[in-house]
Amino acid sequence: GNDSDDDAVMKSLRDRMSEMSSADDFADFEEEEEDEEDDDDDEDEGSGSALPDLEGNTLSSIDDLIGFAQAKARQKAADDVKKGKKKKAFATGTWEDENWANPIPHMDESTGELLDLEDILERGVVLLANPAKFCSDLAESEDKSKSKGNSFIGGLFDDPFPTFGDSEPSSSISPALLAKFGITLPPSPDLGPDRRADLLPVVILIDRDPGRGSQAMLLNRRTGNLMGDLPPTLFESAGNADASDEDGFTPHPLAAFMIQPLWWAGSSPSIAKDSDDDDDDPTISRGGGVKAIDMLHACPYVKGCTPLPKADGLFWGGDPVQAQKAMKDDRLEKPMSGFDFKFFIQTTRWLPSQLEQEIKDGTWYVATVSKEVLFRSRDRLGAKRAKPLWTEIIELLGDDYKHIRDQLYGEEDD
Repeated sequence: GNDSDDDAVMKSLRDRMSEMSSADDFADFEEEEEDEEDDDDDEDEGSGSALPDLEGNTLSSIDDLIGFAQAKARQKAADDVKKGKKKKAFATGTWEDENWANPIPHMDESTGELLDLEDILERGVVLLANPAKFCSDLAESEDKSKSKGNSFIGGLFDDPFPTFGDSEPSSSISPALLAKFGITLPPSPDLGPDRRADLLPVVILIDRDPGRGSQAMLLNRRTGNLMGDLPPTLFESAGNADASDEDGFTPHPLAAFMIQPLWWAGSSPSIAKDSDDDDDDPTISRGGGVKAIDMLHACPYVKGCTPLPKADGLFWGGDPVQAQKAMKDDRLEKPMSGFDFKFFIQTTRWLPSQLEQEIKDGTWYVATVSKEVLFRSRDRLGAKRAKPLWTEIIELLGDDYKHIRDQLYGEEDD
């Protein structure tokens, strides 16, 4: 049946992520990155394998296609403003207005006491990994006396796939913490600062409940798949299964999101929502995602979505099929595109009080971050490449966090 086929597809995606976290694949991934860069250099020199676009540039990969489409979308929005078709409020902001991150201290500077995390851990806050809790070489300079009260419980809760081979990690690096984010080995200095920063988790808090614990979405880990790779039957329902045109052609139910990446949000499975109300769709997960797919987006008119008060106008969940209509709603102050949506498989979960203990132990820095920063494309686009998400946020947090950045990049590399 379709459901069993769909489940098999989702299982294959999870298996692929597990494979990507192995040490051998880690090395292969680095080699593939270098090979791809070499290939790009060859194509830039006139290779016939690249596809010309309408402006004489070349599109040699999906990443190039995404970047090109984003640039076109930004240009169209700017043109619409100039022609008076759209309100001007969204086009006049400075770079600083749209690209920001603000730290949320969890310690009282005057007394050194822990502030009330109830007030700090609101939905939409962003948690940035402390590199000293993930990288063995940086942990060695940290105080080794730390609480490990939740490490056993955490190990039971997370997927047990960390393997360390011959080299054991520092005793202060928790294998369960690494495994929660698909990391097999503590990121080594040999990877280089940008690649290490790519592996340092950046998560957005989705839910926090005293009984269920906390839930978040990992923001900086790609699955390697696009939404268009998923089978159309995964998103079909009684309402749209027969939506073929007069020629008998059935469009993909997520046509507007075909080239959007599918992100891996963590090692915990998504949990289906209970159908308590007649209006509930049993294919909608607790977060509003269809089956195992969840969304983070900026559209308030998506059915079933939940606002994230601390997330700069972002929402979580909803029906991605209906979202294609919602993104064209006349009530929106500016047009939306597929790039205003991020799609995820799985999730990150903590048991009650587990996240709070990690914050007390210094595992996370807490911040609010602009939508522009969280949604920026960070794919390799020729010679230009955006900074890793962790790096950009830690720099935007200001001078008080410069020494954290310098742990990875060194003081001279600004």
